[in-house]
Amino acid sequence: MTKFKCKLASPRGGQMIEQFHVADSGKDLQRQLEREGYFVFDIKKADGFLAFFKSHQIVNRIKAKEFLAFNHQFVVLIKAGLPIVSALDAIIENEDERALNTILKKIRDQVANGVALSKAFTPYAHLFSYLYVATLEAGEKSGDIPSVISRYIRYSQKMAAIKQKIISASVYPSILTVVSVFTVLFLLIYVVPAFTQTYFEAGTRLPLLTQTLVDFSNYIKADYLYFAVFVIAAISGLICFSQSAQGKKKTDQWKTIVPFVGPIYRYYATSKFTRTLATVLGGGTPLVEALKISAGALDNQYFQLLLKKVISRIEEGAGFAESLKKMNIFPQLAVKMIDAGEKGGALEQVLIDIADFYENDVDSKLEMLTSAIEPALMVIMGLIIGFIVLAMYLPIFQLAGTVS
Repeated sequence: MTKFKCKLASPRGGQMIEQFHVADSGKDLQRQLEREGYFVFDIKKADGFLAFFKSHQIVNRIKAKEFLAFNHQFVVLIKAGLPIVSALDAIIENEDERALNTILKKIRDQVANGVALSKAFTPYAHLFSYLYVATLEAGEKSGDIPSVISRYIRYSQKMAAIKQKIISASVYPSILTVVSVFTVLFLLIYVVPAFTQTYFEAGTRLPLLTQTLVDFSNYIKADYLYFAVFVIAAISGLICFSQSAQGKKKTDQWKTIVPFVGPIYRYYATSKFTRTLATVLGGGTPLVEALKISAGALDNQYFQLLLKKVISRIEEGAGFAESLKKMNIFPQLAVKMIDAGEKGGALEQVLIDIADFYENDVDSKLEMLTSAIEPALMVIMGLIIGFIVLAMYLPIFQLAGTVS
């Protein structure tokens, strides 16, 4: 997906506006905007740091909790009988001048001018989610916006809880790794030179192990700036590669096959995809359109590419479960359950069951992985520090043996 800067004329009043949108290509985005009634003057890629910053500064200022709170209030006010414009007015009046409030004012003005709620949210779909826009559109078709928004709220809370568990599980190993690296660097830069200085003053001939450690320590101490530049350049290169179109695809594929972490990521993707699909289907969206929205929610280009092939097969007349099995995207158990749900006419419920099952599986595997990482890191650190200590004391042992 690429970010584009668009210069448009609004369908109501012909007002000139500039917006950032995310799409696969400029032509696809132009067709989408023209279908929505906009007159497109210019579409260009939002390249460069400044454009990237402008397109992300609002995202960084809109918190998920704020958006969730807005939806809670919105549902309550609509259920109380307020029209959509009045409900938006009530929420805007009680909010501070924050980024979300600024966007809500623009949406409120469009709705007041006769634009459908989902269409008013569409220009800001990259800030919230395309799933949310599709949810609103489904609610408008069914005439029950509060119900579909409530379903979206439950979905968001569930996905936020899973994300929080993953973050919590990675915090301690990350801290332990960082502390370990700095401890080793401290030993190499300060402790080893000070300790081995005595040997050089006494003219002691150092064993190979100790000499290797001293040479490495001296290299880091003397050329630490070059070493730091190399590390920063390597990390920056990896980040740039992972952000490129080809690099992103390779990185996303790597996430699914890396030992230990790969299966957990695949189970997490399965859970997120099936829960998203169940949410969209529950709003009355057709299967093909629901699959397109759910694929985008995964934020994994490798999975998205495979799911596009699944969608193509379904459009050609193949079954959903059969197409998934051919692509080998998700675990076979999940595909079998989808097949049963598809044949039994209970696909939405089966998708929810799959999501619950793999969420629990992710929880248990994260606990196991975290429990295994902690002692593994301790053992590795023990071996490294033990090697350093042994190398520093080896001349003393050698001298003691000579004296004996």
